[in-house]
Amino acid sequence: MQKPWPLLPLLFMLGACGEKELNITQVCQEKPGLCTDLVEDGHCRIERSETILARYGEQKLPSDANKYRLLLDFEKYSKCMELAKGIEHIKLKEKTTARVNSYMVSLNEIKRLTEETRTSEYPGLLYYHWSRHQSQEHLEKFERAAKAGELNTPDLKFALARYYIEKDKKLAIQTMLDALKLYKAGDVVDTDIYTSLTTLYFKQNQLAESYHWALVAQESGVERIEFDLILKSAKDSSALDKDKIETLADQTVAGLEAGQFKPPVF
Repeated sequence: MQKPWPLLPLLFMLGACGEKELNITQVCQEKPGLCTDLVEDGHCRIERSETILARYGEQKLPSDANKYRLLLDFEKYSKCMELAKGIEHIKLKEKTTARVNSYMVSLNEIKRLTEETRTSEYPGLLYYHWSRHQSQEHLEKFERAAKAGELNTPDLKFALARYYIEKDKKLAIQTMLDALKLYKAGDVVDTDIYTSLTTLYFKQNQLAESYHWALVAQESGVERIEFDLILKSAKDSSALDKDKIETLADQTVAGLEAGQFKPPVF
């Protein structure tokens, strides 16, 4: 690799013109109640930070879009804490208890937000209620929103891409790339897009593309990436030009940070 890639900053831009960005430390100082019930002990650090920032955003502006973002972040945090709560701390049993309590907080918040948004017409929430609760009514409304061209944010484009996965994987990939084009400089990109692209390309035996997005995911803080599986598969087909792919990954990260993403050409 040419250089280490910096993690995208965990910042939340306040909606009002002229207001400053707040980082996680500032949010917790200003609104400790948004932080204290989510344990801070080294596990799920990124997921915790993103959830707290989403909580802050939803509290400032309880819009359907912000509730959708908070639901997704609580889901990520909950999945992470489900694993972490099973890791018993040998010396400090209270830490294990705190993890369980934080996990229960996440489940309760997901339940609360689900109930609050059941009648929402926001496309992201329509997708959420269909994909999580198999609501045909929500699916039909989501499809109508897609046909009407209402899915014009990165989150909504990504929701549409996930909808396409079982129908048309190539279209799903293209829609994910379109979602990345919508991010502006300084935005925090949803890393699930990177991991989804990694998986989809791998399943289509496009190993250079899969390796590229795995690198981007890793440098954005994603853990437990199956690099060995990709590289082993490459040995069975054609060798990867790792130097070229790593250079393209550098360019991809730089483009995303500048809000000028262009799909890499292999």
